[in-house]
Amino acid sequence: MADRYKPSSGRLALLIGSVFPAGVLILELVTGMCAGTFFDPLPTWGHVVLVAAVPVINFLLWRAAQRENAPAPILMVLGGVAIAIGAGYALVFLPLLPVALVGILFMGLGLLPFAPVGALWQSVRLTAELSAWVQRAGRKIALGVTLGLTALIAFDVPATATYLAIGWWQGDAASARRAVTTMRTVGDPDILLRLSYGDDGRATGLFSFLATGWESGFFRPERISPTAARELYYRVTGTPFNAVARADAGRGARRWQFDWDEDQGGAAVGGRVHGLALTQSRIDGSVSGEDNLAYLEWTAVVANAGAQQGEARLTLALPEGAVASRATLWVNGEPREASIGGRGEVRAAYESVVRRQRDPLLVTTDGANRLLVQAFPIEAGSSIQFRVGITAPLRIARDGTRSLALPMIADRNFDIAREQPHHVWIESDTGISGPAGLAATRANGKVGVRGTIPDATYASLHPQLGVAPILAATNRSAVVPRQGEQPALTVIQRILREDAARPAALAIVVDGSKGNEAVAGALVKALDALPAGLPVSLRIAAETPVVVALAPWSSEQRARVERALADARFVGGQDNVPAVADAAGDAARSDAVLLWVHGAQPVVSAGSHAQLHQMLDRSAMLPRLVRYQAQPGPALSGSGQPWFETARFVAPGASPATDLPLLLRDLTQAGPVWRIERSTAPVQGADRGSIHIARLWAAGGAVGALRGKPADRTAAITLARRLNVVTPVSGAVVLATDREYKENGLVAPGADEVPTIPEPHEWALLAIVAGMLLWLWRRRRRDAPATASGLAFA
Repeated sequence: MADRYKPSSGRLALLIGSVFPAGVLILELVTGMCAGTFFDPLPTWGHVVLVAAVPVINFLLWRAAQRENAPAPILMVLGGVAIAIGAGYALVFLPLLPVALVGILFMGLGLLPFAPVGALWQSVRLTAELSAWVQRAGRKIALGVTLGLTALIAFDVPATATYLAIGWWQGDAASARRAVTTMRTVGDPDILLRLSYGDDGRATGLFSFLATGWESGFFRPERISPTAARELYYRVTGTPFNAVARADAGRGARRWQFDWDEDQGGAAVGGRVHGLALTQSRIDGSVSGEDNLAYLEWTAVVANAGAQQGEARLTLALPEGAVASRATLWVNGEPREASIGGRGEVRAAYESVVRRQRDPLLVTTDGANRLLVQAFPIEAGSSIQFRVGITAPLRIARDGTRSLALPMIADRNFDIAREQPHHVWIESDTGISGPAGLAATRANGKVGVRGTIPDATYASLHPQLGVAPILAATNRSAVVPRQGEQPALTVIQRILREDAARPAALAIVVDGSKGNEAVAGALVKALDALPAGLPVSLRIAAETPVVVALAPWSSEQRARVERALADARFVGGQDNVPAVADAAGDAARSDAVLLWVHGAQPVVSAGSHAQLHQMLDRSAMLPRLVRYQAQPGPALSGSGQPWFETARFVAPGASPATDLPLLLRDLTQAGPVWRIERSTAPVQGADRGSIHIARLWAAGGAVGALRGKPADRTAAITLARRLNVVTPVSGAVVLATDREYKENGLVAPGADEVPTIPEPHEWALLAIVAGMLLWLWRRRRRDAPATASGLAFA
């Protein structure tokens, strides 16, 4: 060993080994430049610590190299750590270096991927220089390299497991099960969430880079399918990927990126769009107790705080039996009404206008009692305002009490603050009550409820209004005026009191997903409502399916059902379709009922799709489908399938423990019930009612057209256009100009063709106006003689 050490590392070594990589690290943390364009080299804070250790260690090595005495032995260990980490990241960035060479010409940004290479070079050089002054330096360096590699692997195990799992998920059934197990054991859901949003499929660490590159190639890795990542995320967590705000994924929001919305213009809500948020929400409405219906308008404003224009997409859960009867978009500050056309026709018009960056709004059905609403474009730093009108029948319980559920946002691609207010103002011609947060009002001879409910409360409360009970059977008529060559028609609504028979059987399907566990617990307590002797079966959709065969309801059958629910493991997200299809086969009778108690259902496997369509195509008879979903989220819509379109989608209340006993009693108990029927058959003595009666009748008939011939579908679309309703065969679209309507074969509606809030009470308003005119006419006649005599006397 020499007596004196002459330093050979100057400021350039400090710049390359410490200052440059530290600056690149800070730049990536602040901007997310690499994460937004290639892959995320810092997916966790553990990776940040490892990368930050390299310039720090290099600085310590450089400072020791400036001195003339022997360095501390621990520096050899630290030098080995820096060499291992630097080599790992240099290898990961190796495929980018050819691109980086070209990028050097662009503002010098191409130098950034060379930071790991420079840091590695200086770690090796400085450690080698100092090793001559330390005894057994080689062993200490080897120990450091071992520790560095161990740390790299330890921090990278979750990422490695995630990338391997996403590959297995797209394989056969056994591989898919291995993918789910691996993800739940050691995977990183945050990385999976970013992949769901279309992030690059490049591995982020040495171990994951080697593991995935072995199969897909180191220099041209296959891009991971966002659809596959979304499916696996749901299976692992039980949560739809878009239920988690995008900015919460992984280490933090990536601020510098091209934030492409891969779902824009499509037929699904898709992922959250950065910067979009609901900023205004109001629900106005009018209830007619005599017509047993309500007309509601939900008006919303979605703002865009992002850097590029975006599309707002949402699924709106409607009250039971409701239909959309108006859609409005504000264009240049002026409200513009939607045109009704065939479902494919309006979607084609919407997509063509979206491609031209114009102002469309599209409203279509998304299964029973759900709407898909899409609005575009929302310019950066601006907002968009739209309105959806809803015609809804009042729900009549067996004892005659009536209720109305308010619309809910079930799924969306924008953020909503927990404290975001929903302003509610509903008037009624009969007694009405609301949940906490809504105060009673009385004005102009009408009662109502009015108030503000924060979104967090609204989402958990599932607000419903109570309406004064019905006391007697009624007949009401709606007259649809003549339109062109189409003659006028009269629709009759009859509300009857009659005896209902007990169903032939009840098949219960319970979603085994994690979020549905509490609802399943409430179902156990609701079993008292089931009558003895009713054939009942249970299927729990789980990774290991649970089946309780159809058998008459008895203490023994109840014990089997309770034991199955108690022993079930509610984990992850489950595909419910196989259980639903099998249960439909168990109770294959038109007078049977299938009750499906489920949570969010965003994912259905390809095999389950095939099984479902085979069941629907080949089954001669199917039970009546009733769905109960207590948690918000996407649901399997079965769009265009009559069995799903005619399903009763129960609007949940605040508590499943309250809802489920009432629902089971309503579905299974024989006895008198209130029934509503609408038809064009003449009925004597029917009082004149609202045109909304005809809208509800047209919506019901459109579902029947799904089973009919093309001519039936065409007739249903014509009727939907005439009555301005959105049905399974029709949709509503707002275009910016009359020319765009004409180009797409659509007709811009007139102001008198759409409903407004005074409905269904316009007849009452006309009566008041007529009364005032009559009073003024009589007063004028009474005052006329006195005025004439006064003039004569003068």
